[in-house]
Amino acid sequence: MRWDDAPEDRGRVKFAAAAGAVEGYGGRGLNGRALHPAAGYLFPDQDGEGWWVIFQPWPSSDAHAHKVPGDILACNDSYGDMVHVVVLAAGVWEDDAEAAFRAHVPLTLADAARVAATVAHVPAPQPPVSPRGPRGAG
Repeated sequence: MRWDDAPEDRGRVKFAAAAGAVEGYGGRGLNGRALHPAAGYLFPDQDGEGWWVIFQPWPSSDAHAHKVPGDILACNDSYGDMVHVVVLAAGVWEDDAEAAFRAHVPLTLADAARVAATVAHVPAPQPPVSPRGPRGAG
């Protein structure tokens, strides 16, 4: 696991972990951008342990686009050990996630989960429609 501040990420802190070091995200690695509470980047859970809350773009998305689809994830602050992931919201827009976290300023992991639950989901892709319209069965 690593975190760093990269200028190409619009000044946000990046959180990354290889797939082999991630548990709870379907065998996928992490390369997302941190959402943050009022102070710092860690959201304490009920036991006082710190968790990162990140926006993880979907693999097929353009990382520099205005509207990027992805997931809001909680990741334990593991310091090099296995990163445990909890999906707080799947299929949301990055800008909507950031706006919700700015507007509601969650302080704890439970608060962050409640805020993540309010973020609208990305509309499901619609199947293409034939320009000729539907064909009859007969």
